[in-house]
Amino acid sequence: MYVLIYSEISKLRSEYKHLSDPGSASKYSSFATIQEISRIKNSFPIIYQCHYSFALENGALMESSETIPYDIYKKLKLGDSIEISRKETSLFGRKIALSKIKANEETPPLIENLERFFRGALSVFTILAGLSLLFRAWGLQSRSYLSQQK
Repeated sequence: MYVLIYSEISKLRSEYKHLSDPGSASKYSSFATIQEISRIKNSFPIIYQCHYSFALENGALMESSETIPYDIYKKLKLGDSIEISRKETSLFGRKIALSKIKANEETPPLIENLERFFRGALSVFTILAGLSLLFRAWGLQSRSYLSQQK
């Protein structure tokens, strides 16, 4: 299961890097409309988040959000059009749309939290399995070598 998640994450990373390649920029270029711009509170350094909607090739309207640096934040206003790169791909057999604001260099979180969750679950499982084997071995040893008191 972990290998499957790791392979999907590496595939998403490569697709996302491919969005910002100069050679493929015109192929995936599109425009989006800004729906909301907000500042994420209680975070240092200050992080801004931009929510925007864009159309796919089949005409479906998608929404996306990404963190943006201050220099992009100060240029944007609600309802503005921005240039984005967008691409349709699949994740676990389900079609999704990846998008990125052209001037943004921030890296997206993608599904790394899911990978962290499975890595943590795998380590907890390994620890519990090791402890159970250890207690099982101690139990068998105590039964095999009974004291020779009469």
